[in-house]
Amino acid sequence: MRIRDVTCTLLGGAYGTGRGYPLVRVWGEDGLVGIGEASPMNGHVTKTTVEQQLRPLLIGMNALDLEACWEKMYVSTYKMRGQSTSIAISGIDIALHDLAGKAMGVPVYRLLGGLYRDRVRVYASYMSRDLSPEEYAARAAEAMLGGFSGVKIKIGARYGFDSGDADADVTLVRAVREAIGPKAELLVDANSGYSVHTAIRVGRELERYRVHHFEEPIPFTDVDGMAQIAAALDIPVAVGEQHHTRYDFKELLVRGAADIVQPDVTKCGGISEGKKIAALADAFGRYVTTHTTSVGIGLAAHLHFWASTPACRYAQEFNVAASRSRTSILRGLPAPENGYLAVPHGPGLGVELDEEAVARLAAE
Repeated sequence: MRIRDVTCTLLGGAYGTGRGYPLVRVWGEDGLVGIGEASPMNGHVTKTTVEQQLRPLLIGMNALDLEACWEKMYVSTYKMRGQSTSIAISGIDIALHDLAGKAMGVPVYRLLGGLYRDRVRVYASYMSRDLSPEEYAARAAEAMLGGFSGVKIKIGARYGFDSGDADADVTLVRAVREAIGPKAELLVDANSGYSVHTAIRVGRELERYRVHHFEEPIPFTDVDGMAQIAAALDIPVAVGEQHHTRYDFKELLVRGAADIVQPDVTKCGGISEGKKIAALADAFGRYVTTHTTSVGIGLAAHLHFWASTPACRYAQEFNVAASRSRTSILRGLPAPENGYLAVPHGPGLGVELDEEAVARLAAE
């Protein structure tokens, strides 16, 4: 099945948070269309990369040759290597998997080795740093009543260079732990907020509150510093949201900088690369807890990845706030039930576009 066209539509409004959410489509010559999603960090750059750099490489290729398509995109753009290019490749790779599944009449997880699990445990992820400890605690307690087995909260200041109040961060963690009880999983995300010495000091305080993982405690570029923190703390250090391709993750693992790896298939190079990263992590005895803020096609792609990947043994991320506020463009995407997401079993990703919603958001 030859590729006829590759397009990227930017969706504004509630779904795209005003930045333009990249909906990627790969059009087969037989009329089938695969849908994908790229991370929305810089939608206009992604659209340009998809349509002007990657599209000409793929026109006429067999859409079922997933590895050949991926390698051509990666190798042909090697002088532009970086996360921006990987994000664009990711959206296309997800769409190619959807298209291949539809062409073969099977769910994407069948293309990835089949089902290892038919439902996925997810934790409630909160993205805001604007909540008081009392507000955060109340929302976390609500998540527990909704069946989630854990929550993730934000601490520190994004790329803050120790500009946040570390003592206030510990107070927040204590309040949330008291609200959710001693057995629930509590995860914290600093988004590169601290220096090495502050991260170690904060981490030792967090150990008192049985924090399940400490995500990106220092700038993600400081791999040696991350390894120093991982060696100093009992809490697992989780990292990978800003990393892409197996080559980045190899550095994290070889240098002991990640106890838990966090690829995002809308950023790291797609489902194809996510599977390679997971296999690499497994060889190092590390588990995968993916990063995902998507509540749309990206979430569907992650579901197939989780379902087929043994190394995804912990709860995975579910963006609670976005699930309530963003306009859905999909039909068939499951909602969490008792802290689990069911895996779609239809052809491809098992979800369908709501074309009216797409047209409306594309016009905003």
